[in-house]
Amino acid sequence: MRFPSLLAFVPALLLVGCSTHKYVASTHPNGKPEVVIYLKGEGDDAEKVMEKVYYPNGQMEYVGHFEKGVEHGEWLYYYENGTKKFLENWDHGVEHGVNLDFSPDGQVYRELHYDHGKLVKEVDKSRE
Repeated sequence: MRFPSLLAFVPALLLVGCSTHKYVASTHPNGKPEVVIYLKGEGDDAEKVMEKVYYPNGQMEYVGHFEKGVEHGEWLYYYENGTKKFLENWDHGVEHGVNLDFSPDGQVYRELHYDHGKLVKEVDKSRE
């Protein structure tokens, strides 16, 4: 009966090995977190996988993801009231895809289309 108990233990080991650790890198004068970094792995092998930055009021300013030390995936920025401000898409450190700029009322006012770091199209929606 040792074999089934070993199988139950292996997923737990995998979860521990793949866990992400939160690190508060800096705080505002009021004691609230300013920069929070999420690391995967341990010690010198730890890799930054996400970063969250907060306004002094505790509202998130932005959240972004990393892969192998560079921006990768979606980065989302907010106004201090919590409304979306910018949406950026990254592919291994270069902007790629459609980035959106939002007005304070939450409406998209501009689209920026990138192809591996090169701006290929800009759509000004404020004129529509």
